[in-house]
Amino acid sequence: MNKKNVMVIAMAIVIFGVIIGSLAVNMFSQTAKPAAEAPSLIGSKLPDYSLLSLDGVRERSEQWLGKIQVINFWATWCPPCKREIPILIEIQNAFRQHNVQIIGIALDKHKAVTKYVEESGINYPILIGDDDVVRVAESLGNDMGILPYTVIIDQAGVIRFIRYGEIAKETIESEIRKLL
Repeated sequence: MNKKNVMVIAMAIVIFGVIIGSLAVNMFSQTAKPAAEAPSLIGSKLPDYSLLSLDGVRERSEQWLGKIQVINFWATWCPPCKREIPILIEIQNAFRQHNVQIIGIALDKHKAVTKYVEESGINYPILIGDDDVVRVAESLGNDMGILPYTVIIDQAGVIRFIRYGEIAKETIESEIRKLL
C-alpha cells in the first residue's frame, strides 16, 4: 500500500469517527422537549392499566387515584432515564407529604431492573413488562416509543402534563406545584 492510500483510509476513518461521535453525543445529551403530538391527551382521563411490580404483584392504576402521579417510563439501558432516577428519588422524598406518588414503569428485563433498583435506592413503586408496558405507554400518548417518557396526572386522574425525553427537576416540581 502506498502513502496516498494510507492517507485516504486514515481520513475516512477520522471522518467516520467524527460522524459516529457526533451522533452519540446528540443521543446521550438529548434535552427535554415538549411532546409534539401527546398534548392532545392533556385534559383526558388516565386510562386504566395494570402491570406487574418487581415482586410479581399485579398493580392497578386506580390505586393511586387521589394522588398527584408522576409516571415515568424508563429502562436500565437508557442513559437519560438513568440520569432522571436520582431526581425522581429526591422529588418522591420532597413531595411525599403532599400526596405525590412517583411511579416508575420499566421497559426492561426483570433481573436488570431489580438489580438497578437495589443499587440506586429507588424509593417509589416500579412496574415492569415488555408488550404490556408498550401498550400502557401508547395509551398515555407515547406512540413514538421514546424513553424516558413522563406523564403527570392530577388527583382526579386527569392527564395534566406530558414530556418526551429527559425532564429537568425544576420542570417536574413546577408542574407538581400547579396541582397542589
